[in-house]
Amino acid sequence: MEKIFINQVGFLPEGEKKAVLNFDSPEFKLVDENDQTVFEGKTSHFGTDDISGEDTYVADFSDFAGQGRYKVEAGDVKSTCFDISDKAYDKLMHDICKCFYYLRCGHGLSKEFAGEYYHEPCHLTKATVYGEDVEPVDVCGGWHDAGDYGRYSTAGATAVAHLLYGVRFFENLLNINFEIPSEKCEKGQYPNILAEVKVELDFLMKMQRENGSVWHKVTTFNHADFIMPEDDKNELFLFSVSSLATADIAGVFALAYTVYKDYDSEYAKLLLEKAIKAYEWLKANPEPLLFKNAEGSNTGEYPEPEDFSNRYWAACSLYEATGEKKYYDDALILKEKVIAYDKEDSFKFYQGNIFTCFGWTDVAGFGSLSLLLMKEDNELKKLAKDSIIREADRLCENAGKNAFNLCMLKGDFIWGSNMELLKYMMVATVANCLDPQEKYKNVITSGLDYLLGCNSMDVSYVTGNGEKAYKNPHLRPTAIDDIEEPWPGLVSGGPNVGLQDERAQTLPKDLPPMKCYLDHIDCYSLNEITIYWNSPLVFVMAGLLK
Repeated sequence: MEKIFINQVGFLPEGEKKAVLNFDSPEFKLVDENDQTVFEGKTSHFGTDDISGEDTYVADFSDFAGQGRYKVEAGDVKSTCFDISDKAYDKLMHDICKCFYYLRCGHGLSKEFAGEYYHEPCHLTKATVYGEDVEPVDVCGGWHDAGDYGRYSTAGATAVAHLLYGVRFFENLLNINFEIPSEKCEKGQYPNILAEVKVELDFLMKMQRENGSVWHKVTTFNHADFIMPEDDKNELFLFSVSSLATADIAGVFALAYTVYKDYDSEYAKLLLEKAIKAYEWLKANPEPLLFKNAEGSNTGEYPEPEDFSNRYWAACSLYEATGEKKYYDDALILKEKVIAYDKEDSFKFYQGNIFTCFGWTDVAGFGSLSLLLMKEDNELKKLAKDSIIREADRLCENAGKNAFNLCMLKGDFIWGSNMELLKYMMVATVANCLDPQEKYKNVITSGLDYLLGCNSMDVSYVTGNGEKAYKNPHLRPTAIDDIEEPWPGLVSGGPNVGLQDERAQTLPKDLPPMKCYLDHIDCYSLNEITIYWNSPLVFVMAGLLK
């Protein structure tokens, strides 16, 4: 079918604006709501690439800066409608931030703030410490991680890191209002984003044991059926401590200290104390303590093959928070271990430089961000900057290999490919802060275009944003709440050549990577959501709108 693929939400007036056609049309035009032609141009033929499988033509209307609602037409084919406006992304930014509120655990969602998506309090019982004869523990609160009702320390730390590094790099994030309950502090009230992040931080504090170590996760023994969260009455279990979780919590609590100290000194002091306590446990336990699910349990495992990158983040973050040289000295030693691991790793998900990785599997990139926020120059800060710029240049080179200017290769279309893209967009965003270049900004905007509809599926991967936004996330509450539309702002995992679930395996086996997608509730390998797929988009949008 002949189609015009385009960002279905819209564009900023002065930014790059492109559509991609999968048919030959030498000319195109931009038409307003009154069917008046406001711009005309010629397409350029790109050809066929190995990620979309389309023979593509590009319609570039970047020179048009008028504001309004438009569509692109080529021959008899019309695109979806979209906005060109200074406020084109206001609703998107609101929605992707508000999603964390909808994912709250324990508290319940009130009609005042959740509207029709409200639900009763959930998962209020104390959790049994699996395999230990000790008293049950109160770990109520935080965010449900994904399509299930589990809560995971490394995943939560990653999402919080995206959001708080976003605040550190782009203060405009503090001005986004998205209607959540207010949270008082010494300085009055927290900005919405900090009030929401505090919900997860308070939960993560409960996941820390008295000796400083951190439980890896709290879940039921197996995933709940598709029921509302308040109906999930199965026993909660705290599963074993890991050095992965402990290091991530040390890193994210130290980061949180640098933000919250400007709002509530006592809360910030507590965060730093707990970060140091976690780090002291790591020093006393230098051997990796990794995590594996208990036999028979099927909730998220979040396995990692090493903890060097986690410890590296913790050391860098505490150095930035305290200025104490002992953390820098530790980071220098850990750097060599991270490099050695990166060279020999067969488990590795990430295709780029490990010091630019911002996902839960490898977190050394967060250490880079902490170093870049410091005023002093040192060896590790130079490594961070060089790594970011080198990786951003690699991404720009990759983007030139397809008509979508998408910085993805075939190998990037794995489970959660949209997060792979968003991590890349974070790299380009930071690179554009360090060394502003048009090519970096174009990679960012092209990535956003892809997420919002300029892809060969012709779908926006953010619920409620775009005429053809996906509607069937693998998410228990929205699957059974009898409300037609899911709550807006959820980022889908996206195309995945692995097709690991039964429904996904009904797709043809020879599809191009970009087309390995199905908008269906059953597709947990294609269409699940997670807190750490939303959080990097918040970081990227804050940078784009700064």
